[in-house]
Amino acid sequence: MRQEDQLINKYGRDSGYRVPDGYFNELNQRIMSELPPYPEAPRRADMTLWQKLKPYTYLAAMFAGIWLMMNMFHRIADSGRISLDNPPESIASAMFMQSEETPNYSLPENDYELVKEVSYSYDSFNEFEKDFGYDLSFEYDSIELPATDDTSKFRLI
Repeated sequence: MRQEDQLINKYGRDSGYRVPDGYFNELNQRIMSELPPYPEAPRRADMTLWQKLKPYTYLAAMFAGIWLMMNMFHRIADSGRISLDNPPESIASAMFMQSEETPNYSLPENDYELVKEVSYSYDSFNEFEKDFGYDLSFEYDSIELPATDDTSKFRLI
């Protein structure tokens, strides 16, 4: 015989605890009577006109931005330089092509190249004075600039 069966035979199934008659019938009513009163739901405040129109205003601003962006793309595409029908060679040449409004100067990158370019462009300080309207002091009159063979490398285009 199992140990559980031996305990049941010795002590029985009665635990000594009993639920009073009608306990579960009245349980719901007693719990509800002891709870605090349920608060009333707060009323929603009425929305202002701006709160009602705000989503539509944002939507209109978004569409205006998209329209402006598409307008700008259309103007750039109508400039005639680049279109999707052009072969890649013409697109590449248009990328490096200068417009008529901006002069194409190859400017020196540092002071040494600037001095070198100016010294190769002029044979004497008198020419430099005439071109730029400077009046240099007398100590520079006797200086001769060195002549070089590679003057085309440093001239302005």
